[in-house]
Amino acid sequence: MSKQQEKQNQFTIYVQGQAVPVSEEVYRVYHHYERKEEYFSCDRKRGKFQQDTGTFLPAREDSYDRLLEQDQQFASPDVSTEDQAVSEIWLESLARCLTPEERKLLYKLYFQGKTERETCRELGISKSALHRRKVKLLEKIKSFIEKES
Repeated sequence: MSKQQEKQNQFTIYVQGQAVPVSEEVYRVYHHYERKEEYFSCDRKRGKFQQDTGTFLPAREDSYDRLLEQDQQFASPDVSTEDQAVSEIWLESLARCLTPEERKLLYKLYFQGKTERETCRELGISKSALHRRKVKLLEKIKSFIEKES
């Protein structure tokens, strides 16, 4: 073997548990990106103490779990708790003004996304009867909304 081949065989990387001989250039690039990946997945999430200046550098990125451990609070982009509570109360009062049959119809058509034909089969009624009930239900909901506004 020539000296060049011996030098090339000195560099090995492991791919899926298998040792693969590579050139020095491939070896250095591989480990450079391996270190870069480690930096982004671990190092950025931990704070560091700088010995030369004697200061602590906080992490650039924090995990949700670590923020919870430190009792950090931050704004949620979701709907506010107050709005959720008002909506819940409003829906409960709407549900109280509907009969159990109307709630069942509303649930099947609008929450389960079933067609009128499927709902007819499940409830054992004709399509025209279902349509009349649906129109009556929507009118009842409309009047409830107008009354509450």
